[in-house]
Amino acid sequence: MQMMKLFISSVIFLLSGTMGFAQCDTWIGKPNQDDLIQDHVVYKGFLKENKPDQAFTYWQKVYKQAPAADGKRIDHFYDGEQFYIKKFEAATTTADKDAFRNEALSIFDHEAECTGSIGPAMARKGYYMFYNLATPYPETYKALKASMDAAGKASEYIVLVPMAYVLVDQFNNKRISAEEARSVFNLLLETAEYNIANSKQFAAQYQQGKDAMLPTLAQIEGTLFDCTWFKNKLEPQYRADPDNGELIKDIYLKLAAQDCGDSDPLMIELKSKYEAYASEVNAKVLAEFYEKNPGAYAKALYDEGKYNEALDQYKSAIEQESDPDKLADYYQSLASIEFRQFERYTTAREHARKAMKLRPDWGQPLILIGDMYAKSYRSCGSSDFEQRCVILAAMEKYYAAKALDSSVTDQANERISRYISSRPSHEDGHMLGKTEGQSYSIGCWIGETVTLKFNK
Repeated sequence: MQMMKLFISSVIFLLSGTMGFAQCDTWIGKPNQDDLIQDHVVYKGFLKENKPDQAFTYWQKVYKQAPAADGKRIDHFYDGEQFYIKKFEAATTTADKDAFRNEALSIFDHEAECTGSIGPAMARKGYYMFYNLATPYPETYKALKASMDAAGKASEYIVLVPMAYVLVDQFNNKRISAEEARSVFNLLLETAEYNIANSKQFAAQYQQGKDAMLPTLAQIEGTLFDCTWFKNKLEPQYRADPDNGELIKDIYLKLAAQDCGDSDPLMIELKSKYEAYASEVNAKVLAEFYEKNPGAYAKALYDEGKYNEALDQYKSAIEQESDPDKLADYYQSLASIEFRQFERYTTAREHARKAMKLRPDWGQPLILIGDMYAKSYRSCGSSDFEQRCVILAAMEKYYAAKALDSSVTDQANERISRYISSRPSHEDGHMLGKTEGQSYSIGCWIGETVTLKFNK
């Protein structure tokens, strides 16, 4: 709609100018000149009163006999085009729409032939074909190209956006060659840039048209042009803002996509800056992520072997978290590091128990406690019998874990099969006056009571 408003302002400018008409009927010198002038005044009056039906009747008379009016204006062409465009938009049948479209298009052609101003007439024809008359793109392309061929860099701004769309369509559907597409593509850019720099009246409209058409043209520029073309286009942008990280990234990736080689001096320069920028951005993004997700940061530190830092981050994550499942995970991770990396059995078990309390149906904390007992059995107890009773404590945790949580069954069974032969022997128990099934208290840091089970 904004483009339409801008277009109307250019039409007003065109209608107010003096046209140099070729051979074309005017009312000058005709026997009924006065009648034609009067009919012209009458239909213009009806248009001002917004009475198009009454205006149309009088317009038909003057257009038939004096399409060029007094030879200094294109009112009769322009108004006729508008009459039929509006009739097309109001029509409800395909036949009527086709008829009204054809009438409108014929008047555009008549205007171009009569006035010799092919560029402006075909520009408006293509514009309305695209926006109002639902004309197939091949026909619209022909009208717009005729306008641009005639006007060159002086082409009107109203052709920029429609031509960009139909150009992409025609090229993608193989209706025009790559050579022709490149020629039109370049002329569109040249037209916009020339008039942005030189048009006193319509520079803003050309700028708006350029901004609107560039995303459309971008769909085919990668196919039409090579590395050299893209370097010529993009390097000035880079040189104008050589420290803009986002710009460097975009230009480097575009040139890489156009097979600009890594040995190219510009690519070497861009790649170095792009990698430094990417590293900086990634570090910043990661830092922001870790600040909001200390649990993830703790895991990353653990994977890097930074166990003390990982412990600190898990503790920070626990302070910030309220979700029971996530808290359980954090306590379990804390317990695992304290046990496996630092052999802090007591605090590790305390944290594993907190994980169990938060997720009562989870078997992993019990597996972990069992592993703590199994690993420390040689340091608990003054006799072999007492130490082997610690193995019983570990096995009880494994049995309890798989009874609670079927997902840890395989882990539990593997450990049970590994340690079952390390239980106290029946002979040792008998010598100490112990019987199977009897309770036995384990000292050391473990402080638990087990049920005696012997190897036979």
